[in-house]
Amino acid sequence: MKPASPASREPMIAKTLKSRIRICAFIAGFPALMIGARLFWLQTVRHENLSETASKEFNRTVSEIGPRGRIFDANGELLAESIVAWDAGLFKKDLEDPVRAVGALSRALNLPPAFRDKYRKGKNFVPVKKSLDRAEYEAVKALKLKGVTLEPVQNRYYPSGDLARNLIGVTREDKGLAGLELLYDKVLTGHVSRREVVRDAAGRVIFQDKLEKEARPRDLHLTLDKDIQFFAQEAIRRTVEKNRADLGMALVQDPQTGKILAMATWPRDLEKIQPVEWVYEPGSTFKSVTLAAALSKNTVNERDTFYCENGAWAFNSKVTLHDHEPEKTLTLSEVIERSSNIGTAKIGLKLGVEDFYLYTKAFGFGAKSGLGFPGESAGILRPLERFKQIDLAVGSYGHGIAATALQVLNAYSAIANGGRLYEPRLVERVTESGGEEVFRTEPVVIRQVISPEIAGRVKAILRNVVEKGTGKNAAVPGYSVAGKTGTSKKIDPLTGKYLTGKNVASFAGFFPLPAPRYTILVILDNPKGLTYGGETAAPAFQEIAKKIITLKGIPPDIPVTPKPKARTQEKPVSD
Repeated sequence: MKPASPASREPMIAKTLKSRIRICAFIAGFPALMIGARLFWLQTVRHENLSETASKEFNRTVSEIGPRGRIFDANGELLAESIVAWDAGLFKKDLEDPVRAVGALSRALNLPPAFRDKYRKGKNFVPVKKSLDRAEYEAVKALKLKGVTLEPVQNRYYPSGDLARNLIGVTREDKGLAGLELLYDKVLTGHVSRREVVRDAAGRVIFQDKLEKEARPRDLHLTLDKDIQFFAQEAIRRTVEKNRADLGMALVQDPQTGKILAMATWPRDLEKIQPVEWVYEPGSTFKSVTLAAALSKNTVNERDTFYCENGAWAFNSKVTLHDHEPEKTLTLSEVIERSSNIGTAKIGLKLGVEDFYLYTKAFGFGAKSGLGFPGESAGILRPLERFKQIDLAVGSYGHGIAATALQVLNAYSAIANGGRLYEPRLVERVTESGGEEVFRTEPVVIRQVISPEIAGRVKAILRNVVEKGTGKNAAVPGYSVAGKTGTSKKIDPLTGKYLTGKNVASFAGFFPLPAPRYTILVILDNPKGLTYGGETAAPAFQEIAKKIITLKGIPPDIPVTPKPKARTQEKPVSD
């Protein structure tokens, strides 16, 4: 076969060469095509998802809660504020030497061994410790560990320590959980602001931008007087410990406005406000209400006398009423001075069920105070149609009726101020952080319960109680103090029967007459040893009153006369 000439082979070679070039070009261009397609897919179709994933690694929108509003007493003394603390955390992927970092953090923050397990189980971000103080913050910062974060947070701080903590309450993560922190949570809550944060690979913030304008919360100004609150707290603590009582309360109110100046409880329970939640039978302190009602209806007067049955009165075939001390015939004032249950029961029976019930309700019993605390009790007052004569008799001296401490305090303030029942107040005003007033509470008279003339007559008899009756231990030399002792039995909530040997002792009073400035109530739950209100609660009243007098510089209003030595032994203080 004749070989092809060179001229005829040239087109074939060129064709082959071109094919090979095309194949090589395709082979070389195919990866670029695939890469381009992948880039198109990633940059267009998957752009938003990938941007979000990358943003989570380096960019974050952080929500920050600003400081809660401050709480002040009536004189502008700071009771609660928010201070900066820090939450420590770490990003596992950013740690250069994880073992060393975890060890250093554990030593600096005294972390428990369980933290290492928490670290191993964490995916990337691991919370380390919340609420670092300044010293811990500086210790972590000095370690200079890449990937460790320190986020500022707000913590609640109480400059006066435990002062009024049962009223102020508690918070967690800027949420009020109890007390005023809960009741006024919407006023005090710090405003949430958002900011965009960009971090580098080491976890350091390299850019941040506020997305919202910061706003400050509002401040709460209370009616509490810090000094009087301290006096009440210390007095009730010592009294509870001395008498081995289960619980004690000491309340102070301005009777002319309804402002609560102190509300102390011992032992403290930060989750409860005992003066508005805990109920008890007011006992003989309630005799003042019965007296006021009977004088108002003119069913008794100061000239009347009452035979007190030598201390035991068979009311019916099943019930016998008793006095603490056997008494015979007593005047109206002496019935209250000597705290005769029998004499007061006879006053109540002359008053009648309907009027007794009407005035009990008018003085605020059987209704909530209006402070608004969750868990506040209205007390226990059976409906009028269920009242029997025996209920009237024992109710006249405060048995068969349950009340809160605040109800009793407010009723005595009504007697003190001339018969006006005020709505009790704990908050004076709300202001912006700069001091601009937003809201102010004004004194609110719920009703005129008794006339000023009747109130004056009741106060005169209550003055006799302190001068020569069961309330002598509440007397303050040089000052006209009026008040009433009380001792009541406790009821077993399971059986509904009275417990043997368990009492509630109390004293309620006010000073100075004729226009009292302070009403004080002291209550002791189940004191041991001495159990009468005149023996246990009245001395605490005197202690608080003396300190208020010194603090406020109240001048004496009656002459101080030395007490003559008693030639005969007096009857024991009771009730």
